[in-house]
Order: sequence, then structure tokens, then C-alpha cells
Amino acid sequence: RDNLIQGYSDKFALQHFSRNGMLNWLKIDGASIPTKNNVQPTSMFYGISQGGILGGGYLALSASTALIDRGVLGSPGTPFTAVLTRSLDFVKYDTVMLFNFYNNRHVRLLLSLLQMGWDSVESSGLLAPPVYDSLPPILLQTGLGDPIVPTSACEGMARAMNASTLPNNPRSVFRVPVAQAANQPNAILTELMYEKEYNSLPLDNTLPEKNSVHFCVRWDHAMIDQIVEFANTGKIIDPCVDDQCRRQFAHC
Repeated sequence: RDNLIQGYSDKFALQHFSRNGMLNWLKIDGASIPTKNNVQPTSMFYGISQGGILGGGYLALSASTALIDRGVLGSPGTPFTAVLTRSLDFVKYDTVMLFNFYNNRHVRLLLSLLQMGWDSVESSGLLAPPVYDSLPPILLQTGLGDPIVPTSACEGMARAMNASTLPNNPRSVFRVPVAQAANQPNAILTELMYEKEYNSLPLDNTLPEKNSVHFCVRWDHAMIDQIVEFANTGKIIDPCVDDQCRRQFAHC
């Protein structure tokens, strides 16, 4: 945790330098690097998977600094406790931990205790009441049926950030409202429905089968177009207008 906090601090320092003198300091043939229309470039954060999980905490910490104009979090989730015990990536760690515990209930208790230390670097902890800092505009993208970062963890991040879904999202999400066209919220959650993988998710506490949903989200053309528009203009388009973001299966 302390290393992450130091990493956040270092990144903020570099971010501040990039926005306050770096372009004047870097010179080519004695001339400063030109910018389009002499306007400061947009400062944007893009994190995928682990970068999406920890990026939520980084963007939450950046709220009062105004160093980041907007952020994109791909396949994110929070808190870590909800991510780990429902992730295929945790299987080997779980096996090792069960050498020292009687059952997974004890593993869950330990992780819940450790989560108190992680709350200070995650969005769910940093955005918990009474903290109501204004976040930069954030786009959340996730795939339904993801066996690495579970859907419930991404829903938790969306609620922590007071996000909304777009009108053509493939499903409704508990306590995540639908955005109204005239009032675009600061954070938007976009979901891709991979029908085969989503319908095969177990209903009990067993882990899901391995699939490619976690990796296909970032390669989906509709998701890429949404990111490009958001990065260039700050506007969030609805990529689900034509097909409600439904895919028969994950193939990428």
C-alpha cells in the first residue's frame, strides 16, 4: 500500500510538471515543442484491468488537483476483496492460503481485514461519505461475463463514483441510474453483454470458466470509438444504439 501511495505521489508530480513547464523545457533545435492552437494538451488517464482498479483510486485522489481532465477505466472494479475471491487469477493464491486455513470462509475473513489497508488507495474507500470531491469526467467500460474482474466489482465502482448508464445499455444496474440526454453525469458506465459467457456464470460460489471477455472489451470497435470521441472532445457517445452492445460470444 505504501508503495502505491508513493507511486500516486510521483505520478502527480510528473503530471504537474507536464502541465506547468515541461513543454517549454523540452526543446527541439532550440524551439519549444509546438501545441495545436497554442492550447495546453488534454491530460487523460487510461487504465485497464489492474490499471482500472487502481486507476479509480488515482482519479479519486486527483479530484482536488485539477491535474487530470478526464479518465477511462477498462474492466475496473472495487473493492479488492470483491475482485480477488471471484477472480480466476486468485485460484493459485487461494490454494496456498488454504494450507494455513480450514476453509474459504477464513480466507474471506483475512482478506476483509486486509481490505481496511487497501481502502486508502481504492475508489470505494476514497469516495466513501463524507467525502464528496468532484471527480474529473470518467468513462467506465466493462464486459458482462468477465471471469477476471467480476461484474459485481465494477458495479461497486460505478456506485462509488455516482455513475450512470446510457439509455441503450444492455441491462439495468442496481442503484445506477440511466443518464438523461439533457444532463450528462460526470461518470458513465458502458457494458458489453457477451451472452454465452454471461449466461454461463455460476449461480453459486464456484469460480467461472475461463473465457476471453476480460480482453475482448478493449478490442471492441464500439468501445474504441467511444474512447476516441471521449479523448478528443470530452463527449460520451452511446455505442449501444444499434445493437444494445450485445455480442453472441467473446472472440478477439
